[in-house]
Amino acid sequence: MDLAYIISAYKCSKQLVRLILQLNSGRANFFVHVDKKTYSGVYEEMVNGTNHLPNVFFLKRYRCDWGGFGHVRATMEGIYEIMQLGIPFDYVILLTGQDYPIKSNDEIRLFFRQRNGISFMSYFPLPSEQWENGGLQRFSRWHFRILRRHYVFPKRIESFMNRQFPKGFQPFGGSSYWCLTRECIEYVYRFVQMNPTFIAFFKYVDVPDEMFFQTILMNSPLADTIVNDDCRYIDWEEPNSGSPSILDKNDYERIANSGKLFARKFDVSVDAEVLSMIDQGILTKV
Repeated sequence: MDLAYIISAYKCSKQLVRLILQLNSGRANFFVHVDKKTYSGVYEEMVNGTNHLPNVFFLKRYRCDWGGFGHVRATMEGIYEIMQLGIPFDYVILLTGQDYPIKSNDEIRLFFRQRNGISFMSYFPLPSEQWENGGLQRFSRWHFRILRRHYVFPKRIESFMNRQFPKGFQPFGGSSYWCLTRECIEYVYRFVQMNPTFIAFFKYVDVPDEMFFQTILMNSPLADTIVNDDCRYIDWEEPNSGSPSILDKNDYERIANSGKLFARKFDVSVDAEVLSMIDQGILTKV
């Protein structure tokens, strides 16, 4: 079972290196995107910390403002690189630099081997009660991000100038992160090349990384092969904050008993002990 990880990072260079070293095995490759806004010194620490590993590839860098299209573009850059290099892979797993495995590499590989052909991605059709106004304002208006500021046009969702969703597609939303089979990755790769107007539409969607892949795949012939689960333990203590809580040692038991493959998010500047607890209490188990 060959795994390819796309990792989106922008800070915590030592934590990123630790993540890669923990996931590294003879049948894993890593494609790392570092936000173009990240300071050059931090980027160099990331590169220098992994340059002894021939299976770590740093991607072309894009600016990734929160809620902007840059996150989709960065993920697609990872998919392009994986396909162009022709490396063997059965699954692609999208992570952030602040994620961490909560199963061993052997357990992760066994999980996917036993479910080969099944993808894992959280999704729900829109409109949905999970998002404000059903999520319709995310795509029915034009969203621009300029110098880290968010501009919306028109202001009223009832305006006659509202945007129409691409014809023939049911909009879907969900988590930004997923574990997709080779078949799904190949489908997305071909779809993006053949549907430039679809891509252009999503450049002005609000938080498009929470809709882009869900909408493509849940409108595809592969929809029935996708389980509604992103395989992550996340604590949304404040659901409307837009960001999950930072996990610490007080979360350890919930993390360990979650049954998930990965958890997010961690920050070693807040609590590094929890990662050591995971290393010693979970990942060293045979």
